[in-house]
Amino acid sequence: MSEKSELDQVADARRRLAAHAEFSTAYWVVNGALLVLVAGLPIWFSWLDGSGSQYLQWALVAVVLAAAVHSWSRRRRSGVYLPKRIYSYPTARLIWLAGIAIALVGFGSLFALVENGQRQVAFVVYPVLALAVLVIQIKTRSAMRRDIESGKVKP
Repeated sequence: MSEKSELDQVADARRRLAAHAEFSTAYWVVNGALLVLVAGLPIWFSWLDGSGSQYLQWALVAVVLAAAVHSWSRRRRSGVYLPKRIYSYPTARLIWLAGIAIALVGFGSLFALVENGQRQVAFVVYPVLALAVLVIQIKTRSAMRRDIESGKVKP
């Protein structure tokens, strides 16, 4: 009977813990759809009057609250509380910062295009922006998993 060495046990425990950093396929599908909608906010706000934009703002609040409840319930169900700060994951931090930069520049570009009457160009740009942000999010989660597996996570 061969028993695992202590290092193998630690590696196995890290792999099991890292599995909690992954999200389901359904989560990524919903996230991608919402990213497409959110990336187009400058376009949607340009078409809505004052009362319509208020409904859109409340819809965004509902999406944010649903994401927070999903995160909270997932932690409670699994019993695994991973560090929430991105700075706890050294390799994921750079990917995350690149994603923030892409999102800010892209969202600002969409806003500028809509303000200058280039709505057609904005329609071409916004799905690309949403896809880029989704890919960065998936890469960030993968880097977080690798950091957990390799034991690089800082508390």
